[in-house]
Amino acid sequence: MDYFKGDLTPKRTLLFIFMFFVGIIVLKIIIGLLPLGIFLFIILAPPIYVLADAQERKNPRPVLWAVFTLFTSIFGLLVYLLARPEMKGKSYCQHCGREVDEAFHNCPWCGKSLQASLKCANCSGELKPAWRFCPSCRTAVGTPAPAEPQVSTAASQ
Repeated sequence: MDYFKGDLTPKRTLLFIFMFFVGIIVLKIIIGLLPLGIFLFIILAPPIYVLADAQERKNPRPVLWAVFTLFTSIFGLLVYLLARPEMKGKSYCQHCGREVDEAFHNCPWCGKSLQASLKCANCSGELKPAWRFCPSCRTAVGTPAPAEPQVSTAASQ
């Protein structure tokens, strides 16, 4: 590009003026389209967010929520934020430590059972691994079972 090298001839002067006006026109078009871009962003951002969030949360009707938000704008976004289901916490395998889905019964990485069947030593009730006390009998988890009373017979005395 040697536009700027050499003498300033009338032909070059006209080229520079033409480039200047083309630049001004392009800038005017961009600035003229800026309000339209902002308007479209304000209108389309909430439904796009709702669609992505509903799909991530495995909502059964993400497109319906997005269309609802498109027509109701900020009001629809607020309704969705209040009505959306909570995300489940992350679950990890107790054996290999990798992240697994809470609905899985076995770890897809190591193959071991994720459903630890803990039983209360006192009442044999079902316990979850994170519990520290049995909800049925209030016994601390990990406490040994109470000793059964010894039946004495007359022959052993």
